[in-house]
Amino acid sequence: MLTRRNMLGWAGGALILVALSAAIIAGVKKLDGPANRHSDAATLVTFAGYWWGHDRGLRITRDGRASEALNSGCCDRVIDLKFRLSRPRGSTRVAKATATITAVRVRDHSVYSPAHPAPHIGETWTLPLRHGVIEETLTGTNYCAPEVGKCGA
Repeated sequence: MLTRRNMLGWAGGALILVALSAAIIAGVKKLDGPANRHSDAATLVTFAGYWWGHDRGLRITRDGRASEALNSGCCDRVIDLKFRLSRPRGSTRVAKATATITAVRVRDHSVYSPAHPAPHIGETWTLPLRHGVIEETLTGTNYCAPEVGKCGA
């Protein structure tokens, strides 16, 4: 049987549900709508993931730690690098970050010379990302997001 007390409980619950729904919708629009002009600003997460290329790979964590392996041909490793990203800037589509080497292992010393020395710990450079492609200027190669096909042999 529907009593006045039950009706107030049901109506009060419905009112709370409507108010919560409106607050959630307003919050989502505020976070992801056109009014938030900074929603596509680059962060370290912009660079996170596995980036690939023929005979090379680059893995970047969400907190900006990176490891890079570069080969020369099928089975000849040239260098292994670890570096840390900082100061992300730009947008999620066109971004830059500062990279600082934290570890180096040169496996093929013949690739480097006094005129073109191997990278060293503490060295910094700018790592640019443009539409799914990282142009790695330190080693002179590029890396693609999984869905980008520009990084073949």
